[in-house]
Amino acid sequence: RMDRRIFAFTLLILAAVLLAGCSQVFEAGISGKVVTEEGTGSAPVSDVNVFAYTDEGLRDSDLEKFIAGTITRPSDGAGYVASTTTNANGEFVVNKIVWETKKSKFGKTADVNKLYLIFYHPDYDVASDEATVISGSTNQSNVYMSLEGNKDYTTMNITVYDVATHTPMADSCTLAYKVEGKESFDSTIVAGGASAIRISYKKGTTPDVDFVLTSPGTAWSMCDKDGNVISSKVLEDVGRGTLSINLYMKNFEMTLPAFSGDIDGTINDQGTVEGVDNLPIRLAYINADEEEVFFQEIDDDASLKTFAQTITVNTNIKYKHGVFEGVGSSDNHMIVINRENYPNMGFVIDDEIGSWDDITGKTMTIRLHMYFGTDKHIVINYSRRTEPDLKHVKVETTP
Repeated sequence: RMDRRIFAFTLLILAAVLLAGCSQVFEAGISGKVVTEEGTGSAPVSDVNVFAYTDEGLRDSDLEKFIAGTITRPSDGAGYVASTTTNANGEFVVNKIVWETKKSKFGKTADVNKLYLIFYHPDYDVASDEATVISGSTNQSNVYMSLEGNKDYTTMNITVYDVATHTPMADSCTLAYKVEGKESFDSTIVAGGASAIRISYKKGTTPDVDFVLTSPGTAWSMCDKDGNVISSKVLEDVGRGTLSINLYMKNFEMTLPAFSGDIDGTINDQGTVEGVDNLPIRLAYINADEEEVFFQEIDDDASLKTFAQTITVNTNIKYKHGVFEGVGSSDNHMIVINRENYPNMGFVIDDEIGSWDDITGKTMTIRLHMYFGTDKHIVINYSRRTEPDLKHVKVETTP
């Protein structure tokens, strides 16, 4: 009997020791809100990363690294237990934080634990906090954190002009921009010549901002206000607030218009005037070698001739002679001047003839010779701003 009592007592002691060595697992949730001070009130901050630790030492070690900018995520370690992100209202929830302990506050039923938090958002100073949570509870709205912004902001109202006409560029283009200190460009599409961007930068600084305009697949190039091609524009010492920025593009392509006018202007009762009406029309350009080259499209259009136009003068039918129209681009063909189509096109530069690489100024101008029959022609210096209606033109005798 004594041996049995001793054996039973020993079992009780062993059971007590085993029970004393067992750990318990508990879980809890936590929620809160993150704001920033604006004026006399506060505003919620979205997209803040909230990192929860059960190990204060690991949290403090990571906090130093966050502040130094060497990490943006927690270090690996048993003390980091959960993370979440604030929503549009600045609110966050961590539904399940699990911990293990051999010394629970309320035995097997419940425990109290401390959480150590880091709040990280690139536009705000890193912050930390701690909170006490009770197992089995959501610990709702247990944390309220106010962050200090570390960025200043500038809104830029961008207008992209067609430098030739000083009107907003009708075609869409891409605006790439980089704030000093950033490693890469951001970009946006500018449609209708207007766009607004908001940039951020380190608080208390006045950075430079680099702008690059491109229009892939077109002949548009970025230029300055005088039409000189540039690769980028740098705006120096940008400060807080709202700025209006003018940028410029130049189109190295033009479509010839349908030229019209008359070479005589005589008005009389005659239906046809010999040597003025029914003259075949040809059109040539001067190339970079100062040679005359005829547009094949015009040569192939046999219907292009001068004619007598019927008009009414004081209820009387009259005829205006030597009229021409549709000389250039028409329903039958388009003449598009660009480097690919006309690599040797000549351009009027200070009354001299140059090549594509010599073009300066806000627009490009080509020299055209329009022939009427065999002994009459006119000289046209055409740019986009030239009126395609030539009205009554001065005819020169062809040598």
